[in-house]
Amino acid sequence: MEFRRNKVLRSIAGILGILAVLFAARVWYLEEQGNFHPITVNEAYRSAQLDRDELVHYVHKYHIRSIINLRGHRPSEAWYQEETETARELGIPHFDFDGIGATRAPSPRQVQRLLKLFATSPRPVLLHCRAGADRSGLAAALWKTIIDGAPASEARRQLSWCYGHVPVGPTTVLDSFFDNWPTAQKEG
Repeated sequence: MEFRRNKVLRSIAGILGILAVLFAARVWYLEEQGNFHPITVNEAYRSAQLDRDELVHYVHKYHIRSIINLRGHRPSEAWYQEETETARELGIPHFDFDGIGATRAPSPRQVQRLLKLFATSPRPVLLHCRAGADRSGLAAALWKTIIDGAPASEARRQLSWCYGHVPVGPTTVLDSFFDNWPTAQKEG
């Protein structure tokens, strides 16, 4: 009986170890490549916080013409200073939006403000937050429904583990917001 119990425990530990390695590899991959993905090719892209070299690379490669920073106005932060300086040097507009938190859904007024940014920002536009998973996922899902006219089921895929969004714990507020967002608003 003891042998069988030890074998089961070793199997469980092995499975958990494999899952931990796969999770760590996914996190490393997302971090290493900036979690950069198209939302709509030639129109909108999403990413994590990019450093200067990554930002310059993606701006040139994908002809990015504006940036929507979903982390908000943070002039005292080094990342913000680097990003706004790089955008200025590249001659592309930089917009700050502080209406979505990784664990805080936007108000209807904030959604309207974000949609206005979507409509008025030169394209292609880059949407980003810190990790490119939660805030960027919700913004990308909103883009897909409002700008692209995609069905909610398709847009919902922007909030997925493929982009680093783990719908467990406090970040589920974003999933709930999108799932409960009125269909009339989704259809524009």
